[in-house]
Amino acid sequence: MKTYAVKLSPESAFQSFPSSDTLFGAICWGIRRLYGNDKLQEILRRLDTDSPAFVLSSAYPLLENGGNVSVPCYPKPISAGLKTADIEDVAKDIKEKDIKSAMVDVITMYKKFKKTEYISESLLLDMINGIGERSLFERYHKEDINHVGSMLMTTKEHNSIWKDLNQLSFKISTVQKNSIDRLTMSTGGEGQTFYQPEISASEIFKLYFLIKTSDIDFLIPVFKYLEDRGIGGNRSTGKGSFKIECIGEKIFPDISKAHTFICLSRFIPSNKEIKWDSNNNYYEIFPYRSKVESEGEFKGEDVWKDKVMYVKEGSVLDAMMQKPFYGQCPVVKEIGGQKIRQNGITFPIFGNFGGLT
Repeated sequence: MKTYAVKLSPESAFQSFPSSDTLFGAICWGIRRLYGNDKLQEILRRLDTDSPAFVLSSAYPLLENGGNVSVPCYPKPISAGLKTADIEDVAKDIKEKDIKSAMVDVITMYKKFKKTEYISESLLLDMINGIGERSLFERYHKEDINHVGSMLMTTKEHNSIWKDLNQLSFKISTVQKNSIDRLTMSTGGEGQTFYQPEISASEIFKLYFLIKTSDIDFLIPVFKYLEDRGIGGNRSTGKGSFKIECIGEKIFPDISKAHTFICLSRFIPSNKEIKWDSNNNYYEIFPYRSKVESEGEFKGEDVWKDKVMYVKEGSVLDAMMQKPFYGQCPVVKEIGGQKIRQNGITFPIFGNFGGLT
């Protein structure tokens, strides 16, 4: 399989960055509509083999300045964090302050550094090659790395993207919604008010995801279909509309001896894939339950899937052996005579994560 990058250019507000399971569901619906249910079932059966038709990452920020400069971002690898001795060493470089004051400044700065969710591709490549969090933080402290919202990138990358330093890449708003009482068809009675996030993107902000496949031409029409259908929540109100284009093949460094990898997708591990007793594992897990996505097929049915436990994107895991993908797609619901699966196959990037430099 080859790896391709697929760009999502927002043409409306959207509810969240599409996760790997959301993208998987959208693509499966596209395959069903364009190629038929038999073809979709054939692809779903392949999930139980060593040759899935495609493997997806989640969607991540892609910054473009309208010229030839683009900065793709990835989840920041989860780590153990810096030790007190590391903080002290950085603080000692602040000659104009006493050590206690310097420590307070460094800790405050490290909290901001630690809270960032994404790093640019150049910084990820540094980490793949064994550069550790301490070195990145020292560069951040010296302002060689910039903190832009939830993203870390080099100062050079930042200056190549932002001509206006006050320009936002994207804005998250909270929007009030009203649920409808189906008996009275009004917001009174059992109708309720609730709130949802809504993301508005500037011209410099795009999203992208990675896909491994042996047949990208098969999926190009599906991407065109999804341009009309939309991706994610609130599509019926015009949200989640993207222009979608495959922007070419993506090649990462071949770290042949590395067994640690970063998860670019939500991950449901299967047996004997990960060395769970390894000291090189840094991961987060979270419970997740969603509804069966439908277009009227399951009206009146209980559409809630079984709960699954996901390993979060950005988790760093020590694998038993190198593979192009890990995980499984368990059946989480049987409805309307069909078995519904939850995508838990992760897209790995191998590297010497956890470096000490």
